[in-house]
Amino acid sequence: MYKRIAISILVSLIGLTLLLTPLQAKRSGDIYYQDQVAVLMYHHVHEKDTSSSTITSSLFQNQLQSLLSKGYHFISLEEFKQYMEGATVPSNAVLVTFDDGYQSFYTAAYPILKSLRIPAVNFVITNDLTNPLGSYIPSMSKEQISEMTHATNFIDIGCHTNNLHHKLPSGEAALVGKLDAESDDAYTQRVYKDTQACIGKLAGLSDAPLDTMAYPFGITSPAATEQVAKAGIRYAFTISPEMATRSADHLLIPRINAGSPGITPELLHRSIQRRVLAQPGSAPLRVDAAAAAAQLGGSADVDGGVLRLRLGQEAFTLQVNAKAATRGNARVTLRQPVLREHGLVTIALDDLSAMIGQPLVYTPATGKVALRVTPSVK
Repeated sequence: MYKRIAISILVSLIGLTLLLTPLQAKRSGDIYYQDQVAVLMYHHVHEKDTSSSTITSSLFQNQLQSLLSKGYHFISLEEFKQYMEGATVPSNAVLVTFDDGYQSFYTAAYPILKSLRIPAVNFVITNDLTNPLGSYIPSMSKEQISEMTHATNFIDIGCHTNNLHHKLPSGEAALVGKLDAESDDAYTQRVYKDTQACIGKLAGLSDAPLDTMAYPFGITSPAATEQVAKAGIRYAFTISPEMATRSADHLLIPRINAGSPGITPELLHRSIQRRVLAQPGSAPLRVDAAAAAAQLGGSADVDGGVLRLRLGQEAFTLQVNAKAATRGNARVTLRQPVLREHGLVTIALDDLSAMIGQPLVYTPATGKVALRVTPSVK
C-alpha cells in the first residue's frame, strides 16, 4: 500500500428525488455510487498565482456547482468520520479537503463554500501560524481559522504536521526520512512530538475533535503512521487517487486531485466516475419503521397489513408489501415496498427520507436513524 502511495504521487501531479436544503441546488436524480466517498483534494485558490496545484475562484465555484447540479452530495468531516465507523452517507457523497492552510482558503474558497453551504476541511501547517504572512504563500492566521470554524458548523481543520512539510537534504520527505546520524528512537520521537505540537497549536481554534491529518506530499511509512496514530490521529489522508470506503485503512485514506488548473467541471465528474467501485447486487438499506419513527420524534402503529406513521406534522398510511403511501389525499410512490421481516415492519431508508423531505443517516452498529445536520452559518 505504501508503495502504491508513492507511485500515485507521480500520477497525481502530472435516485430517489430527495428534498435537500435550498442551497444544495437541484439533483439530477442519478445515483452514480453508494456507500463510498469521493474525497477531493485542493491546495490554493488564487486569481493571479499559477502552479499545478492552484486554481481560480471561478473554476473552483464552477466545479462545485457542476457537481451539485449532477446530484453529488457534499458531506462534512464529521459525517465522513461517522461513515468510516459504520454510518451511512448519501449517494454520490463528496468530501472537500484542502492542504497547507493557505490564506487563500479564507479569502477565496471560504466565501464560495459558505454561499453554497458546502463543508470542507483544511489541513494546516501549524508552524506557519507564528508568522502567517512570512511564508512563501501567505497562510491563514489563528483568528481567521477560528472565525470560520466557529461561525459555521461545516468548516473544519486538521493537521498537516507542525514543521515537517519539507524535504531533507537527502531528498526524502521530512516525515519519513531520517536526519544525518539520527537513530530510530530519535526519529520516532521527532515525528511523535511534531504531531503532538500540531494538535496542540490547533487546540482552541475549533470545537471539533482534532484527530485528522493529511500527510505532506501524500507520503507516509509504517513507522511514521504508527507515531502519528500514537499522538492522537485517527484518520489520515494520502494522495492515492481512489474512492474512499470504510474498509480502507483509516490512516491511509485516498483522495482524488481536483485542484489543478486543467481540471474542468466535466473532467472532475469523469475523474470521479472512473474511480467508482463496483457494487454488484447491493440491496437497498431497510430500517425498522417503528424504531425509526420513534428516533425521529414520531410514532408508528401497525394494524394488520397497514402501517401508520406520524412524523412531525405529517401522517402517512402505508400498505405492507406495497410501494405506495398516502398523506391525506396525496399519494406518495415509494421505490421499495414496505415489508414485514422477522416480525418487524421495515421501510427503505431512502423512501423514509423522501417521505419526510429530510436527508437521514443510519448507524447499523447502534440501529439509530437521525436527521443529517444541515450546513448552517451561525
